[in-house]
Amino acid sequence: MPNLLNARRRSAIGSFAEIAVLLIACSGAALADPAPTTEAATQPSNKWQYSLLNPAPSNELRGMDTDRPDKTNTPHTIDAGHLQIETGVFDYVYYRDEYQGANARAEALDLGQFNFRLGVLNDLEVNAAVDAYDFVRNTDYLDNQSSRQSGLGDLVVGGKLNLWGNDGGDDVWDTALGIQPQFKIPTAREDLGNGHPELFVGVPFLINLPADFHLGLQPTFSWERNSTNSGDVAGWQNSASIDRVLFWNFDIYLEYWSHVSTESHQEAQQTLDVGFTYPWNDNVVLDMGVNFGLNKASDTVESVAGVSVRF
Repeated sequence: MPNLLNARRRSAIGSFAEIAVLLIACSGAALADPAPTTEAATQPSNKWQYSLLNPAPSNELRGMDTDRPDKTNTPHTIDAGHLQIETGVFDYVYYRDEYQGANARAEALDLGQFNFRLGVLNDLEVNAAVDAYDFVRNTDYLDNQSSRQSGLGDLVVGGKLNLWGNDGGDDVWDTALGIQPQFKIPTAREDLGNGHPELFVGVPFLINLPADFHLGLQPTFSWERNSTNSGDVAGWQNSASIDRVLFWNFDIYLEYWSHVSTESHQEAQQTLDVGFTYPWNDNVVLDMGVNFGLNKASDTVESVAGVSVRF
């Protein structure tokens, strides 16, 4: 989901060891009795008969695809009548500001980022996403001041419409395209969020490249709050992600992401992201990623890990 700098500077509480224990515990509960991943079932010639009230049978489901951990979402939708829960077990953000004499840092730890994706038709899904709990800490070393906040994050609702390629093959140069509107409802406290609704419309695109590489692209248009939270501005995000299964079913990705807005005198945010997804079985995917800020306008580093389950 689209994430802006001012919305993500929240605080980290606890050590990485505790976070790792939480990840293992949550994953262990979700992954009991794992089964080896099998090849995706052969797709029938017509899946338009299926809907929320007439679910697609399990032997006709397309291969499981997730909108995490990278920022370039998939153009594929959830099969009709099925639910996919994508959980960010943790999302840790660290930002260090030493620009023009400043000496401050901001940290964030989001626990339990839930994205509920429900297939309505063969090419249409709806979703709702929320940060279950956010911890925030900001420290200014020049003023010797520190603040902490915690609470529920913002709620994001929307959907995705696949325009083509939802049930396409894996041939080289096959493509898929979707459109994904998302509306942020400001449910977070004022000291955790900006307290205003925002709109994002992404256009995820995927193409199969030679040698089993895949290229994902996603431009995203937005109507969002400015950096001082005094008005609304137009925004533009772009991401490009290339991935390939390299070993033991680990799908490794490398991604570039940027965000600019019409706000005056604001430098574009830019990150270089790397991570992986691992299909534990046909209906469970584990993931982990690290995002590195490329300039002072971006978070210094962000680390994410999660698990997605399809029902």
